[in-house]
Amino acid sequence: MMEKSGYIRVEKKQTQEWVDKMTKVISISNPKGGVGKTTTAINLAASLCIAEKKVLIIDMDTNGAVSIGLGLESDEINAGVMEIFLGARELPETIHVTPIPGLDIIPCNVRTLEQENRMNTITKNRKLLSRKMQDAVTKDKIHYDYIIIDTPPALNDITMSALYASDSVVIPLQCGYFSLNIIHRLLELIHRIRSSANPELAVEGILLNFYEKTTRTSQRTIEEARRLFKNQLFKTVIPKNAAISFAYRRCWRRAWPSTGGRGTTGP
Repeated sequence: MMEKSGYIRVEKKQTQEWVDKMTKVISISNPKGGVGKTTTAINLAASLCIAEKKVLIIDMDTNGAVSIGLGLESDEINAGVMEIFLGARELPETIHVTPIPGLDIIPCNVRTLEQENRMNTITKNRKLLSRKMQDAVTKDKIHYDYIIIDTPPALNDITMSALYASDSVVIPLQCGYFSLNIIHRLLELIHRIRSSANPELAVEGILLNFYEKTTRTSQRTIEEARRLFKNQLFKTVIPKNAAISFAYRRCWRRAWPSTGGRGTTGP
């Protein structure tokens, strides 16, 4: 296997010719919750599909919000990231089809607190996901232009497993002081990973969202973000839209009807 900056690049000999296959892996990450990681992951994946790219989205947030957002009911999930890390299933066997043409998903099938604790334990093998993905690409078991990974709101082993496997990171940034303050911790982690396990890991860009043009907080956040991050900041700014939050709550209630949309934390 040969590597190229920004891509998993696999070369294999076939009828005396070398055939290149490239898949770009992008993590959506921010250790702060409620900054729009899931919405960014779903919309980025859907937009790439509209551009006629084949996309796999991996839901590594134990809340399973991507799976819910893409309309995957809990009883439809027969395997997911838990089985990959446990070695119970091969990565291609955990892939589910979504209603969006060209978009598939590996769901996060963590439903209880006990399973979440186990997930945190088994992901201490931070290179496992990377090896599983490279194996699937090398052996021609999966064929995607992009793999998008939605990470949990924490700098834990789950997030680090995703970053070890990624070529780049998109960082959603909510307009607000506390969001700005915590970005530095993520950038420091990316720097450490780049210095050791994944030298090719790059920051794709920082995406400002939840922007309200009438508020002083949003204006100050943009000014400070431009000063601190300069060319790492995307030019596109995503405005706050209450309808998106309302639609998400409706999906959550549909997925967890017995809990009133609060999910479950018991075995």
